[in-house]
Amino acid sequence: MKGMSECTSVAIWTGTMVVGIFCGTCGRASAQQSRPERSVPAVSPAGALIEAEQFTARQPNDGSFATVTHDPTASGGRAVARFFPREGQCLYEFAVSKASQYDIWLRYASNSQPQIRFSIDANAGARPQVARLRNTGKLSGRGAWQWTKLGSAKLARGRHRLVLFGCPIRTDCLWISIGQPPPTDQQLIEARLRQVREHLKNPIEPITPDWFAEADQYELPEWYDSIRVCAHTRLSWRWRTRKPGLFFGAGKLLASIGFKEIARHIKSGDEPAWWPSRVGAVLDQARATNFAKRIIDEAHAAGCRIIVYHRHMEDRFVAEQHPEWTARDWQGKVIEKRGPKICFNTPYADFVETRLVELTKMGADGFYFDEVHMPKPFCWCENCRRRFKAETGLDYPESPDPFDPAYQKAIEFKNVTIERLFRRWRRAIHAVNPETVLLIGSNTYPQMVDRHTTHRLYRIADSMKTEFSLPDRASANRVFSFDKSLEPTERDARLALGYAIARDACDGRPPHVWTHGLPNATHALFATAGVIAHGGIANLDHPEATIPDPELFQEAVALGNRIAPAFARMRPLRWAAVHYSEYARDHYLPDEPSAWRKALYPVYGAFTTLLRARVPVGIVTDSQLEQGRLEATRLLFIPSREHLTERMRSAIARFERAGGQVIYQRADWRWYEPDGGMARAGEAFLREAAEAIRKAPISVHGGPKKMHAVCFTNRDRSRMTVALVNDFSWVFTGNTRTRDGRPIPDIEKKLNRRPPPPCRDVRIFLRTDRKPKEVRELAGGRSFEPVRTDAGYRIDVPTFDCTAVVHVRF
Repeated sequence: MKGMSECTSVAIWTGTMVVGIFCGTCGRASAQQSRPERSVPAVSPAGALIEAEQFTARQPNDGSFATVTHDPTASGGRAVARFFPREGQCLYEFAVSKASQYDIWLRYASNSQPQIRFSIDANAGARPQVARLRNTGKLSGRGAWQWTKLGSAKLARGRHRLVLFGCPIRTDCLWISIGQPPPTDQQLIEARLRQVREHLKNPIEPITPDWFAEADQYELPEWYDSIRVCAHTRLSWRWRTRKPGLFFGAGKLLASIGFKEIARHIKSGDEPAWWPSRVGAVLDQARATNFAKRIIDEAHAAGCRIIVYHRHMEDRFVAEQHPEWTARDWQGKVIEKRGPKICFNTPYADFVETRLVELTKMGADGFYFDEVHMPKPFCWCENCRRRFKAETGLDYPESPDPFDPAYQKAIEFKNVTIERLFRRWRRAIHAVNPETVLLIGSNTYPQMVDRHTTHRLYRIADSMKTEFSLPDRASANRVFSFDKSLEPTERDARLALGYAIARDACDGRPPHVWTHGLPNATHALFATAGVIAHGGIANLDHPEATIPDPELFQEAVALGNRIAPAFARMRPLRWAAVHYSEYARDHYLPDEPSAWRKALYPVYGAFTTLLRARVPVGIVTDSQLEQGRLEATRLLFIPSREHLTERMRSAIARFERAGGQVIYQRADWRWYEPDGGMARAGEAFLREAAEAIRKAPISVHGGPKKMHAVCFTNRDRSRMTVALVNDFSWVFTGNTRTRDGRPIPDIEKKLNRRPPPPCRDVRIFLRTDRKPKEVRELAGGRSFEPVRTDAGYRIDVPTFDCTAVVHVRF
């Protein structure tokens, strides 16, 4: 920060502390330490910002006028609502250090064009001044707030009084200055970000904790790794009487169309246990009959593995017996979804563990842990408040303001709570049966934009549960709707990146990808091929009323079973690795546009460029980078050089000494720019990576742009799989109607989409001196003779419509 003689500084007041200082000349912001509260904000010659909610007095003061509301897009995370009736008044006192002509600005939101009355140092009975306001379009949220200049006044040095009279608007803040315009939205955000980054200091858990050793040598059971298509049902308790033959015979029915693995409910929501559990409430019918074991045994008798869907977050009996255990929102209300949610910072964690162990002993092959585990953004119950204070020494956040450092710290605390929870459950379950797998729901993790859960959780997850379209849903793309300086991402690449994150965050273990609402067999076939080609397990949601439906699923299931051997005991070949840095992203959130420009779009851009170049590419997380998990990697992309820990820098240096190439994001690689930014940055990136790419062990040529090629290998490199899949981003999944029953926009068009043209003239180049012993394409059941080239071998792949999975044995 330059001295006052070189640039003009502006204090930003929240009433209790200065959160930042703006440089009126250069526009930069710097953090300031908290200062004792002043009864009157001081206005420097450059100006000062006064939050609207920090009024000196208001009239009436009975809660009916000028109430404070929370809005993360307001300058201080709060604004003043109910700014009427007209007779209401808010008084703001301030002091100026220099006599001069001062401008008075107001930041407000309005959906009309009212007039606002105001006065400065007015005598009793004096007529107020009047300013006409524009319609800002809405009363809250991004884009609602606008500045307007109320007027000017000649002020002597000393204290002054500004009164705003009631008006049908919401007020955010005031700006008082000598000729300096008010701060821009970005400057306001940057000032708050300087403060919010305090949460990054003193992390509760390090990026790479010692407890990673718990899962370091873990290998998936062979049964899970060998099955690549699963049937998912939502047979809740009501189906027991509605269709008893289906409820008690689903395993046999689903096995009849080829499924070898099923996921089905064993507890759908907040209801009592379906088995005579020794803790909590039990369904009356289950006191004499163990329905859970009956379901598990039926699946096994049909030749299927069964992953049980055990809803772990809600339990009405526990909520009624222990209301102090319930999860609360910031206003103290119990959080409900499928019933009241229970906080895991209570003995409820022990309660659920008991039930999980019971089900493991009954023979459950896996657990399907859906949803968020702990409420988003976090739980506000007294248990969390006490533990948070003990862990961090900080007071709990008062409101859902993402620019509050305590709010961000509470998200971190929640994430650590989830990690500790699954560590203990994993130990308990594996102690009974090490071949029982835990599928841990990712919620929005593959979207990259949300701090809910971290890479640490998935290092100890047996497998990640995710969803087909999740990486490219509206929640993943909201930034593109309001910031037109960012080019929207391509759907096929975003899906591929999301699947790579879901897979590689778990050290290459296959994610379990729920795929629901498939309209016909062609959509089901392409969805299955896309998920499996990217190293996942296609978890196909079968509508309960039509089980079994061979017309919809048989072709997809048969494909999954044919190609599954090419993926068993194989892991992605991460010859090129793109660093997905949550550590860098968190320096910019909650400013989502900045997070995309500085941290996320470079990840997407580099990954997509390498995906289109058809070389083996994957993701490396923060902890994997710190540990130097780059064994097969020869090309490493770092999106944020300025946000690396010392352990990351040391690992990168070792990688370079071993002969690896590191490419750092360049300031002029603006991947996000509309009208060609992605192409320009991609070309520059490829020029820098050209020599390494020429030496890639596998490359694929030919076929359409959106054909994906994903490579896998086993531990001793005696087997290799090149999975080729035609564009599958057109596939429709999900609901056809909105929650209020209306058809979703363009639903008929989406349901009737046609698959893309076939993939032709595809050639796989293997850079090796070892002659393949066998080359077989498993989707079509064909064998090939590789062609010798100067650098190795070439495999000519016949034309295919959907997928070709080429398995090579050396």
